Amino acid sequence: TQELIRTLAAHSLNNLRVLNQMAAELLDTAAERNLTRLDESLFLELFTPTASKPHRSKSQQPAKSL
Repeated sequence: TQELIRTLAAHSLNNLRVLNQMAAELLDTAAERNLTRLDESLFLELFTPTASKPHRSKSQQPAKSL
């Protein structure tokens, strides 16, 4: 879709390698799923970072007060 083209262009930041890699991942996933249309929902599914809680090491934990 035109929206996907604009989204890819915006997220690649004028870097053709990034653009080609992202497009290749989209095409690969679409082929695996037998999708007939690529759109921005697939883009968001593939390239949205997952949220995870950062783990604190013992040295980063607050000091215990007495």
